[in-house]
Amino acid sequence: MREPVRVHAWPDGASQALAELRSARALTVISLVTPDTAIRHTARENIRTVLQEILGSLLHRPATAIALISRPGHAIFLDWPDTPIGLSISHAAGLTVAAIHVGTSIGVDVMQMAQGADALPDWENVAHDYLGPQVCAQLAKLAPAQRAAAFAQAWSRWEAGLKCLGLALTEWTPALAYRLASCSVSALGLPENYGGAIAVPG
Repeated sequence: MREPVRVHAWPDGASQALAELRSARALTVISLVTPDTAIRHTARENIRTVLQEILGSLLHRPATAIALISRPGHAIFLDWPDTPIGLSISHAAGLTVAAIHVGTSIGVDVMQMAQGADALPDWENVAHDYLGPQVCAQLAKLAPAQRAAAFAQAWSRWEAGLKCLGLALTEWTPALAYRLASCSVSALGLPENYGGAIAVPG
């Protein structure tokens, strides 16, 4: 199993994140502590400011010159025709994560793990509908205490893959699973009460 991808906490990890973007890897993931609530307005505004700062440094432009476009139902994107840069953002209560990939698309997802033995009462139906029969069967074999972490990781892998391909959240089908297999998916190194993943083409 691959090591989790390092996530750089903002602002302390800003220089490391920028160095990764300027390296041959051309990819980085940053995290931002946000209000511990499901209301995401403040989190959205804060992560946009962070993205403008880091992209401004990468492109040698003022942060105010970085135009980020977001439309309902679509991923945020950079209005910078000369430099294709993939962006993806995910929010969970208390934590927002953003991934940047120079040259191609990327998908990221983060999920706060449910707490307590009865914290995922409907997990089986959700897993069957969205994660597929194989993952559902794997989750069913786990003790409740282990299932929350495994579910969060499986769900974040599914969502990250969909975002990488530019697809909306949709239920599992064999054809969709085949398309998602074209993505390379890795876990994120996050605080212990969160699960997360990134997906890149190939």
